Amino acid sequence: PFLYPLLLFPSTTPLNNHSNTSPPTAACPAHNYTTQLVSLDPLVIYIRSFVSAAESAALIAAGEPLLQPSPITGIGEGQDSTGTSARTSSSAPLPPSADVVRCVLARGAAFLGTLLADGRDDMGTAQLVRYTAGQKYDVHADWFARPRVLAEDAAAGRRRMYNRAATLFVVLQADGVPAGSGETWFPRVRPIHGHASSLGAGDGDGRREWYEHASGGLAFRPVPGNAAFWVNLFPHNGSGDARTVHAGLPIAGGVKTAMNIWPRTFF
Repeated sequence: PFLYPLLLFPSTTPLNNHSNTSPPTAACPAHNYTTQLVSLDPLVIYIRSFVSAAESAALIAAGEPLLQPSPITGIGEGQDSTGTSARTSSSAPLPPSADVVRCVLARGAAFLGTLLADGRDDMGTAQLVRYTAGQKYDVHADWFARPRVLAEDAAAGRRRMYNRAATLFVVLQADGVPAGSGETWFPRVRPIHGHASSLGAGDGDGRREWYEHASGGLAFRPVPGNAAFWVNLFPHNGSGDARTVHAGLPIAGGVKTAMNIWPRTFF
């Protein structure tokens, strides 16, 4: 069990933007971003300018040479599987020793507040993911139906279990992606008040960053630098929240590259 992050959102204006600054750490400069509370239950937050253009380029450069067909977790008695039609993207673990990876993970940890317990939980391994024309990831959950044991723990004879407490999905690149494709779609999430069509900020051409999808739920457009955050587990017992299932909708062309961050809570 864990607590929701200590984020300051005045209850009278839950949909306003709020500015945040990640504190500077060793070799990591301060960085400004803004947040918008989209849903309280489940908790979904939209983050604008979570990474800079230079950071996006550096993250892509760090992971691009390592890209392989993306696995799907939990197929066949909890094992991962590749080559399925449900997920056709490519992905790669981002090297934790790279300065840009370390700094963005530190920024994410500061954003999470008290979501993770000091000395027990961690930010996990960040993943680069890429979609090209026609590629997608069907509706799925980021949390595991059965908590897992890390390979290094198993090798050492430790049986502590973990699950993905939350997700930070950061868009790094959306080159040539046509409008109306490549969204991250949450079929079971609704905005706090009313319809989402008037709530996501526009980008100057009338398109919203997030909006109410025609099939229900909310869809988040791939906007470089911006991120979506959501909590995967119920705080009272640590079980998975089925309302957070989502899909990476097919892109009609171009290239979409993003970063998955899955903070881990241990039981």
